[in-house]
Amino acid sequence: MTTTKPLLRPPRRAARVWGTLWRMALALFVGIGALFIAYSLALDTVDPTGPESLEVGARLLLDVMLGFVAIGLVPLRHRAPLLVAIVIIVMSVVSATATGAAALVLVSLATRRRWPEITVAAVLFAAVTVLFDVALPVREESPLWQLVLTAVVISAILVVTGMYIGGRRQLLVSLQDQADSALREQHAQRDQARLSERARIAREMHDVLAHRLSLVALHAGVLESRPDLSAAQRASTVGIVRENAHLALGELRDVLGVLRDPAEAEGSQRTQPQPTLAGLTDLLEDSRRAGTPASVEVDEAAAGHLDGLADATSRHLYRFIQEGLTNARKHAPGQTVAVRLGGEPGGRVTLRLHNPLGAGAPEAAGAPPPSGLGLTGLRERARLAGGELTAGVARGSFTVEAWLPWTR
Repeated sequence: MTTTKPLLRPPRRAARVWGTLWRMALALFVGIGALFIAYSLALDTVDPTGPESLEVGARLLLDVMLGFVAIGLVPLRHRAPLLVAIVIIVMSVVSATATGAAALVLVSLATRRRWPEITVAAVLFAAVTVLFDVALPVREESPLWQLVLTAVVISAILVVTGMYIGGRRQLLVSLQDQADSALREQHAQRDQARLSERARIAREMHDVLAHRLSLVALHAGVLESRPDLSAAQRASTVGIVRENAHLALGELRDVLGVLRDPAEAEGSQRTQPQPTLAGLTDLLEDSRRAGTPASVEVDEAAAGHLDGLADATSRHLYRFIQEGLTNARKHAPGQTVAVRLGGEPGGRVTLRLHNPLGAGAPEAAGAPPPSGLGLTGLRERARLAGGELTAGVARGSFTVEAWLPWTR
């Protein structure tokens, strides 16, 4: 089974630590800026020797302390987002230094895109912003509505920023899922193509070798079971065995060449052309010599047009006849096989093979056991070619019928 790796890997520990550190540094920078803006007027107007300076100094000290505590809580925002956000925002009611941390956790909370918790945090942030400005010991006189409007605008900007970041993250996750799904589908298609190619090669090897090897096994069985053969008969039988063994070896070499390098095999000349109906006479002669005579009949509508069949269709028909003769030789030795071709151009080309089973005739001596792949492979071959093949026994005879589209 093929496994796929995600296209986007989770961030490493160093990257996560760096991401947290730069966010804390940004929160501190914003907080110091807010502290300077909030207390600059008070530091300019308060008498350093007066009692008000002590109050301002105490507030500054508390402000900075709470600000650092708030920044220290920033890394915990992923564990309890809403709780940490509320705590830090509440701290910012008396700490300008915590303002950066409060803004950061509000943006972080908004990336979750959950409106109930976003609404609570945003309203609280706006309210705290107004309260902090009102509670300053020395501040510029500004209308309350301006303070509220400013706080609402700042809060809305932070929420929109967080929503945008969250949407972008979800988009990246969605794209990653789609890419992973496409990659898995590509691997599945590749595996399916590989399995289909293996099945095709297995069918081709069976079609190529079954006929030749059945002849070899048949005549080898005759040599073994008939010691009374004359020298001439024995020499003839050995010649048939040798010839078919060489032919089987050559055809096997062709199929293995396709298996080894299909692209090269398609682009170059094969050592032997693929058989078509043009070689039907030789096939029938081989079958006759092996003890299974065959007769061929061509319908009048198809006569004279078979030479115009497409090579692929002609090759399929040849394989059908070859497998039918091989089966007859195994299971009904000595019986004549009637082959009939019909159809018309532009329609269908039909094939029918018919042979008696014989009354309890034993299988040929030395014939190989049935593999169960022959007829199954023929049916699949016919289906892939856009046709159909059926086979069965009826009234003491075995019949194979097939049709294919008549293509040129």
